[in-house]
Amino acid sequence: MPRTLRPLLFILLLCALRGQAQSIDQWATWGDAALERNDRYGASRFYAEALKIEPGRMELQWKYAEACRLSNQYDKAELMYDKVHRKDLDRTHPTALHWLAEMQMCNGHYDDAKRSWEKLRKRDAGKKSFEALRAEAGIEGCRFAKDALLKPDPAITVEHLPEPVNTYDSEFGGRTDSAGTLFFSTLRGKLSDDDEVQDTATYHVSIWNAKTSNGSWAEPKPLPATINTDQDNANSAWSPDGKWFYFTRCTTNLPCAIHVISWDGVSFGTPEPVHGLADNATSTQPMLAPLNGRTALYFASDRSGGEGGMDIWVCEVNGAQILNPRPLGPTVNTPGNEACPYFESTTKTLYFSSDFHPGLGGYDIFTSKLSMGGYEPPINSGVPINSPANDLYPAFDDGTGQGLLTSNRVGSMAKKGATCCNDLYRWKEPREVKPEEVPTTPEQAIALKRITSLREKLPLRLYFHNDEPNPRTWDTLTALTYGNTYTAYKDLVADYHKAWEDNPAGTTAIDAFFRDRVDLGFAQLLDFVGLLKQALTEGQRIRLVVRGFASPLAKSDYNKNLSLRRISSLVNHLRTVDRGSLIPYLDGTAKNGGRLVIEKAPYGEDRSAGDVSDVLEDLKKSVYSVGASMERRIEIEQVELITAGTGSGRADVPTIDLGLHPEGSPSAVSFPITNTGDKPLRLLSAKADCGCTTATLPEQAIAPGATEEVEVLFNGRAPAGPLERHVTIATDGDPASLVLTLTGTIVTHK
Repeated sequence: MPRTLRPLLFILLLCALRGQAQSIDQWATWGDAALERNDRYGASRFYAEALKIEPGRMELQWKYAEACRLSNQYDKAELMYDKVHRKDLDRTHPTALHWLAEMQMCNGHYDDAKRSWEKLRKRDAGKKSFEALRAEAGIEGCRFAKDALLKPDPAITVEHLPEPVNTYDSEFGGRTDSAGTLFFSTLRGKLSDDDEVQDTATYHVSIWNAKTSNGSWAEPKPLPATINTDQDNANSAWSPDGKWFYFTRCTTNLPCAIHVISWDGVSFGTPEPVHGLADNATSTQPMLAPLNGRTALYFASDRSGGEGGMDIWVCEVNGAQILNPRPLGPTVNTPGNEACPYFESTTKTLYFSSDFHPGLGGYDIFTSKLSMGGYEPPINSGVPINSPANDLYPAFDDGTGQGLLTSNRVGSMAKKGATCCNDLYRWKEPREVKPEEVPTTPEQAIALKRITSLREKLPLRLYFHNDEPNPRTWDTLTALTYGNTYTAYKDLVADYHKAWEDNPAGTTAIDAFFRDRVDLGFAQLLDFVGLLKQALTEGQRIRLVVRGFASPLAKSDYNKNLSLRRISSLVNHLRTVDRGSLIPYLDGTAKNGGRLVIEKAPYGEDRSAGDVSDVLEDLKKSVYSVGASMERRIEIEQVELITAGTGSGRADVPTIDLGLHPEGSPSAVSFPITNTGDKPLRLLSAKADCGCTTATLPEQAIAPGATEEVEVLFNGRAPAGPLERHVTIATDGDPASLVLTLTGTIVTHK
């Protein structure tokens, strides 16, 4: 957790003590004791009392400055560091000048801060010390800050979340789940009039959630005791599939560690530390995102191998097991502290906080794009997202243009000074409104209306019983229709109830799943097919992209075939509509030129939720649980218009993962390319992003409806670590180019 998020105990009643003739040494001793137990604010008050007796004692000024800095009392800290620096001249406290400059920035005194940084740079000229490097960044930060404050982005709005979410305590680390529920961490306790914690035994950081209704926030609620123990628990994050909940647990006298707990849609399981991280270093602030067909875990850590301080790391994760943790490197990480990572998968943008990159003061929020060459140089998010105080825990949804951040900026709810405590803020960025398609003829107007109506039904999800249809086979086709499988699935509801007969909540969840998922999906399919038939009879040429999923009771290859069988049942269903009225469109023989193409995008266990049991004997969880049932589905996820008169290429498997790949070992893989248009499609050229990858194209054009393979050879020459290589194929049709991607992890021989 950031150093500012843990104001602790001020346990002595200051007003009573003032009534006694306490000596300066007594006040100083109490201040030292408070600082020892991390009660920085309490320590500052004790040192302040001591300084009232002897204002000029430098050692007390230094201790008071440190306690004020650590409790975010920037104005008092600046005053004391300035006194110490002028008196000491860097003899006893050589870092006083550094901290003076930092506090001047946090107070927005950029001209003063620039002079302090320049003095520090001159003092450490020729050195590569931390202070010398920070001075360079600080000088640049002062220039940037003055300009940024004069030119805030008028299109971005920042909103302070109201009570009861924010309080006079500390709230931080806001994240939302797929349903829009806000999860955040907070340090809440009952305080006396002197800001003294009354119940010290339960004064710990814990994780809460809050929901909105009609624009108003409901009273936040703490998560269950399995998560919120008598230790500090914070920094929550959901896995992309919503089945795993990650958080940080800080145990007394041990480094903070990332923990994970499963969620089956009804209740949480039992938390455990993630496996694969060393336990002698701090690992915190988890964030999960889909990346290159896998789930990536970003986190902050002070483990060895980074650039210094806290650094941002990334690894692959599956439930509690992680693989190949590595730092993001010196482009992102610095000798200072980088923390609070958030990866926006749509734009491949990393959001994070840093107290070293040039900024306005304290921690600033930065972004770094992930490109083929790695992470690009960070960009400061500017004003109003950043402030002179600490700005932390960025989270952003590119689809909605809304983000969350944590800040102790002026305007936060505070009892111990204007910048004492962290609150949650929401920011909004404008979204570009795409111009509507303007039809030029009545026929085009009708076509656009039909396609829009179809797209409004997406994604359309259809569910299946375990290993259906055609269980225990490797077939990719089935004779059954989806209607057949739906009816058979409904007949098994009693079996699902029996599996959960000892858990009423489980049977309730099963009933809700069949009502809100299975039945609703079939009803939506019937409605969708009616609209689809109307569009086809008007001569429209339509492509449906259908993706398959499967729960992990079998090997991945088997699950991919199972997904294909399930998509096949949908195709059969379409062929039986109205006594076969859609068959000419599926076969490409319709007299009106209409066409229906089903593009299959199957995935097996590699796309399924990591917490669904893959143990066959555990039928309750692996077959009859809501979690497993949610994974057994296909989705109609896209409706596309096919441009008439062109070849239309699609990479059936645009990404192939090599897994753990030995360094220097060549490997050849084949990418199937399907022509979904009505004209031959020719692949013109291939361009790789490195000399380590070559592609062999088919000499002949790909006939309409046919599939040809592009062979890609990787020579194995790549540094150890994550691999991502791209090959761009130019075509003479639509689209003009296809991008094929190889991923994996290069491992060295031992």
